[in-house]
Amino acid sequence: MTGNLFKLIAKRITEKTIRAHLIFWILFIVYELTILYFTIGTIEKPYEYLIYYPINIGFFYLYIELLNYVFVSHKFRYFQGIVGYLMLFALYFLVKLIAEYFLDNLPLNNISTFTYIRDFLPRNILRAIYFTGLGTFFWSAGHISYFRRQTQEAEKLHLIAQKEKAELEIQLSKSRNAYLQQQIKPHLLFNTLNFVYSNAQKYSDDAAHVIWLLAEIMRFSLEEPDYDGKINLVREVEQIENMIELNRYRFENPLYISVEMQGNFSNFQIIPLILLTLTENIFKHGDLTEATQPATLNITIDEIGEMVFFSHNLKKSKNKHPRSQKALGLENIRIRLDATYAGDYKLDIIESNEFYELNLKLNL
Repeated sequence: MTGNLFKLIAKRITEKTIRAHLIFWILFIVYELTILYFTIGTIEKPYEYLIYYPINIGFFYLYIELLNYVFVSHKFRYFQGIVGYLMLFALYFLVKLIAEYFLDNLPLNNISTFTYIRDFLPRNILRAIYFTGLGTFFWSAGHISYFRRQTQEAEKLHLIAQKEKAELEIQLSKSRNAYLQQQIKPHLLFNTLNFVYSNAQKYSDDAAHVIWLLAEIMRFSLEEPDYDGKINLVREVEQIENMIELNRYRFENPLYISVEMQGNFSNFQIIPLILLTLTENIFKHGDLTEATQPATLNITIDEIGEMVFFSHNLKKSKNKHPRSQKALGLENIRIRLDATYAGDYKLDIIESNEFYELNLKLNL
């Protein structure tokens, strides 16, 4: 604690401060001696004041630094403050006794010793309390503005947090509206798909299966989530598998993609369409036709619910989809993740001229 006090003292000492404090103490001493002279008609020898006043002033400054140590921090140190003040009080009396010894004011016989102690203790206790009060007033006056700034800063941070929360809610609302605008009446959609599926079965099992896969994905995208806006993770993973299978049917050339899924997905919930959208981007913006450089898709989850979605793929040489559309999709994903998993997810994207890599870590 002593080391910290000296650091605080050194930090506050400037030439201007020293000058101001010297003027204050000169005026203070002149004031006290003037009052003393007009009260009792005399004063002690000047050299005694040259010894006693530095002791009192030293007590004053050490007490102020003790207050700084106790209160000017993120966590108040009340116990250390009490112990420190008792030690300071004891040090004050010890130094006063030493001064009395060198000034030859100590008594030599028992009767005089008792009288001296009876006189010495109240006088110096009152003096210590007086300089404690003076130091408390001085410190309080100097830190009113400090604590006011602390309060204003806390209020400012609170307002900023409220503003950011409001902006996030607006962005989330816009994202939801954009999602709803893309929906069409489900009855018309699924009735039509069922009709096409029934007729396609007569001519091609593959065509019928593709229609079924598409219907499953569309049905999933229109499902109502639970009250908390989440669905079982295994449902999302199932639709990812459907999308991968659907895209294998879509293209004449074989698609080279390595898929690995590990973990018990049925034990956890997630907001829908996050992983499905990221998987769709692999087929929409990636080149999966190179056998020597296949795309990679890994989804893993551990027992405590830490999920990792990792994808890596070649980029299409000529992307038919505008970059702004791709960025908008990722921005909507970030908004939804921020709204539900703020502080519990990390989304990293590495993009070069040839490759695109995405890594999402999410605590469910």
